[in-house]
Amino acid sequence: MARPQRRPHERGTRLFETVVAGCTDSRGADQAFRRALELTRAAGGTLHIVCALGDSHDGPPPHLPSEFRHTAAGAGRTEWHMYQLRFRAESAQVRVETHAVLAPPADAITKIVADEGADLVVVGTGSGHGTRQLSGVPKAVMDSVSCAVLVV
Repeated sequence: MARPQRRPHERGTRLFETVVAGCTDSRGADQAFRRALELTRAAGGTLHIVCALGDSHDGPPPHLPSEFRHTAAGAGRTEWHMYQLRFRAESAQVRVETHAVLAPPADAITKIVADEGADLVVVGTGSGHGTRQLSGVPKAVMDSVSCAVLVV
């Protein structure tokens, strides 16, 4: 009996090749980011970090001298946070892309999931009270995407 012929390695055949992680500066989101980073590194994939920009997008601090306004130090809180997460991912030798999306958090995450054809989304519970109850963001993401969702 002949052995089945192996197919060449194609995109999408590795588990969790494209991972999306929503980020905020909360403890739960940091735990989700760390888990997403571990999974992406183990799979050899690409980590997409998504930050939702609200209606009142934060800019550089008003007291910052003008020569620093167009550097990482002059970034708003959201951009600075994404910069730090990118640095952490690159330091762990993980391919990373950042996405700042002008939308509510769940919409921002689901947009990038669709745009990038994600295999996995990693989000925090969204509960800042130490409980394991889901807030609206992870619920909305789970209801809106067709890929796997890991809630940390």
